[in-house]
Amino acid sequence: MTIRPVTDLAELEKCVQLQREAWGLADIEVIPTRMLVTQNRVGGLVLGAFDGGRMVGFLNAMPGIRDGVPYWYSQMLAVAQDYRNRGIGSALKLAQRDHAQQRGIHLIEWTFDPLESKNAYLNVVKLGVIVRRYYVNLYGATASQVQQGLESDRVIAEWWIDKPRVRVEGDIRRIAIPSDIQALKKQNLKSAQDMQVRVREEFLRNFQDDYFVAGFQRSDQWSEYLFVAGAVRVHQTN
Repeated sequence: MTIRPVTDLAELEKCVQLQREAWGLADIEVIPTRMLVTQNRVGGLVLGAFDGGRMVGFLNAMPGIRDGVPYWYSQMLAVAQDYRNRGIGSALKLAQRDHAQQRGIHLIEWTFDPLESKNAYLNVVKLGVIVRRYYVNLYGATASQVQQGLESDRVIAEWWIDKPRVRVEGDIRRIAIPSDIQALKKQNLKSAQDMQVRVREEFLRNFQDDYFVAGFQRSDQWSEYLFVAGAVRVHQTN
C-alpha cells in the first residue's frame, strides 16, 4: 500500500468516484475535481492510498482559520468498499498528520456522525482526538445512503497533533450508543431516531457542563463515549 499526495487530474477524478462508492452521495453532494484542485493550490492537501495502480482510499483537507490560528479542515475520507477494515483510514490520517507537521499545522479538524461507532473508535481511540462541539442537523437533508432516516447531526473532532493525549480519569461521564447504528436503522428506524435524540441531548448537556469527549470504549452490542471535565481549558492555543 502506497500513500502519496494526489495532484493529477485523472487521479483527482478517481477521488470523486470513491466518494460516490463509499458514501452513496448524490452528484450535488460530491466534492468536485475543481474543488480538489483548488484545495491543493491554496495550502490544502489531497492524499490517495494506492494498491498497485488502483486508488482504494483518499482524504482531503483545506486550510481554515479561527481566532487568528490556522488549521486544516479535513473534509472527506473515503475507502473502497472491498478495502474496508484494513486500516487504510488510519494510515491516511497518520500520513495527513505527517504532512501537517511539515507545513507547520498543529490542529486538524473534521466532522463525524456521533452514532457511528467505527468512526468514533478510529477518531478517539486510534488517533486521540477530543470532541467538545455538537451541531444539530448540520448539513440538513442529505441524499447519502448512510445517513438516510436520521438528521445530519455532527460532532467536531479536534486532532491536536503536537499535544499529548488527554487522560481519561477523575469524574467520568458516559454516553452509550449502539455499536451498529445502520443495523438498528434497518431493524427499527423509529428506535434509531429516538436514539439520536437521546444522544444529542446528552452530548449537549455534557458540553454545557464543561465536559468533553476524551475516550471511547467499543463492544459488540454497545459502545460508550467517555467525558471528562475541563472543556474550556484543554488544548488552548495561547
